Amino acid sequence: MWKSVLLLSSVIALSACNHHPTTYKTAGESGSAAAVTAQGFTGEQLRLIGRFDTSTQGKAQFTWPGSAVEFRFSGTSASIALGSTGDVRFQVDVDGAVQDLWVKNGEATYTLASGLTKGEHTVRLTRLTESFALVTSLLGDPIVDGTLLPAPAAAPRRLLVIGDSITAGYGVEGADQSCHYEAHTSNQQLTYAALAANELNADLHAIAWSGIGAWRSYGEKTPVNPSILVRYQRTLADDANSRWDASQYQPDAILITIGTNDYWEGSVSDDYRAGMKTLIGMVQADYANKPVYLILSPMLGGVQRESQKTILGSLVSRNVKVIDLGKIEPTDGLGCDWHPNKITNQRMGKALVQQLTTDLKW
Repeated sequence: MWKSVLLLSSVIALSACNHHPTTYKTAGESGSAAAVTAQGFTGEQLRLIGRFDTSTQGKAQFTWPGSAVEFRFSGTSASIALGSTGDVRFQVDVDGAVQDLWVKNGEATYTLASGLTKGEHTVRLTRLTESFALVTSLLGDPIVDGTLLPAPAAAPRRLLVIGDSITAGYGVEGADQSCHYEAHTSNQQLTYAALAANELNADLHAIAWSGIGAWRSYGEKTPVNPSILVRYQRTLADDANSRWDASQYQPDAILITIGTNDYWEGSVSDDYRAGMKTLIGMVQADYANKPVYLILSPMLGGVQRESQKTILGSLVSRNVKVIDLGKIEPTDGLGCDWHPNKITNQRMGKALVQQLTTDLKW
C-alpha cells in the first residue's frame, strides 16, 4: 500500500506538448535573446508573483512552480526573452485564453501572443513545472509592437502554500496510477491550492517540492536530502546560498500540506512532530498573527491518517488549525503514481474555498 503514499523526486527529461489550443497565435520560440539581454530585465512595468531572485543585474531568476510574471500592453503582439537550465513547461494566459509554452534549455526569445486585435491586453506567464534543479530566468522586459502599460493591479488577497508533490501538481493530468513523473502530466495550476486561490481572487506563492517532508523525504530511512525546513527559506529551491526575504510578501493565510512523505513506510517517529512544530514556528516568525492551516494528506488513509490527525492536532493553537479537505476516493480515479488527479483536487479546492471564506470573511 505504501506504493501509494508518494512520489519519486527524480528529474525526468521533459517533452513538449500542448493541451489547451486557443484562437490566437502564441507560445512559440521566436529567435535569439541577444538583442533583449543587451538591455536586460528591469521589471518596472511587470507584476511578479512568487519568489524571484533579482540580485544579478538585468536578470530575474525563479524556480518554484506557480511563479508568474504578468503585464499589460497596447498592441497586437508580445514576446519575452527567457533563459533556462532545462526544458520547463509554462502556461500563457492572454486575456483569459490559455495555452502551453515549453521553454527550452538555453536562451531564446519566445512569442507569447501575436495576431491580436489592436488594443489593450493582459498577459500572464506561469511556471507549471517543479523546481528540481531547473532555474528559469527573465532576461529582459517584454517586447511589444505597441506600448508596455503600467503593471496590472495586485490581487486583493494573498495566500502562501507549503507542500510536497500534491501541492506541486505531480501527475494531476495523468490517466491513472500507472504513469510516472513527466512534465506534461504535472501542473501546479490544477492543484487544490491554485484552484482555490483563483476562485478567491488571491495571489498564491507555492513552495512545493516532490518527495519532501518535515522530517525525511520519500525513500529515506533517515533524513538525507534537505527537508522543507531548509527549502522553505530559499528563493531558489535548490540553491543553498539563496535566502528569501519574507517581508517581500505578506500572506493573509498560510497553508501547510506536509507529511505524506514522512509516512512513506507507514509510520513516523517523533521527528515528524518536531519538524512540523519547527516549521510552524518559522512561519509564525515570518508572518506574525496570520492564520496557519495544517492540511491532512489526501494520500493517507486508515491508521496513518488518524496518526497524522493526532500529531497535527497536538500542534493546534490560537492561530493554528487542522483542516481536512478530504482524501482520494475510489470514484475519483488517480493521477500518476497514485497521486490526486483533477477530480480530487477540484473537490479539495472547493472545500478550501469554503473554509477560508468562512474563517476570513472572504
